[in-house]
Amino acid sequence: MNQFIKVLLVDDEVRFCQIMSQLLTRRGFDVAIANSAEGAILYLKKNTRDVVVLDMKMSGMDGLAALHEIKAIDADIQVIILTGHGTKYSATRAFVREAFDYLAKPCDVDTLAGRINDAHNEKHHGFRFDMKKAGDIMTRIEEFETISLDRSVSDAVGKLLSFQYGILAVSDSRKKLAGILSMVDIMKALLPEYVREENDVLDEPARFSSIFWGGHFTKQVAAIAGRKVSEILSELPLTISENANLLEVANLLKRESPKILMIRGISQIIGIIVPRNLLVEVQATLRNPAAG
Repeated sequence: MNQFIKVLLVDDEVRFCQIMSQLLTRRGFDVAIANSAEGAILYLKKNTRDVVVLDMKMSGMDGLAALHEIKAIDADIQVIILTGHGTKYSATRAFVREAFDYLAKPCDVDTLAGRINDAHNEKHHGFRFDMKKAGDIMTRIEEFETISLDRSVSDAVGKLLSFQYGILAVSDSRKKLAGILSMVDIMKALLPEYVREENDVLDEPARFSSIFWGGHFTKQVAAIAGRKVSEILSELPLTISENANLLEVANLLKRESPKILMIRGISQIIGIIVPRNLLVEVQATLRNPAAG
């Protein structure tokens, strides 16, 4: 099937284009080369290509500007951003501008070939790959109950118990999002300082003795009841782009084991994902694989 897929490699690294062209040609692709964004645009005005593999950072016009021009020539052409100069910000901008995928150099040729095939199938056969993104499965920030930084922990506990997510959006004096308060934050605040710090002086037997734990719960509850939310609020959770693939979400949840992921849009936090959000999507995909 690959011989029917027309690919344009766009990179100002001549040697890279030569090697990658040879490798993709051996796999049956029809490969053309442009060593600048400007050259690619001129080529596409006269020739049709199914997929463009586009470097992000080149002399002259950069990849993001080229992506805009390419889409203006043919809105249906598939563009795969391939770069060694990537950042999360540039990747987000690329997805917003409808790049099919974003891969970092050095990229395994079989991985690239697979994504070229995926891009071609999506364009010509209606197959959709990894359609859902983090933004599609998140809970929007507006759906969460809100509490201000100067409210008491006692108020926060009441709200947490009455709200199904067990998470509160915390706002500052300007009504802007200041953080997320979860049940875990209450549990951390409840613990005595010597437990929170995991003091190595205390040996293992002491940790399981009645002296270590006994009689502290009521006292600790009383101690935190009047404290302000701002005093127990932990650092902001990890964030990930709304355009992140669901496998990226799964990888971050596995690697960092956060209880919460904050989802950012172009300029602000727009939602939250907890592991349950992803598990619900796993269940939905098991029931209907074509929907994913």
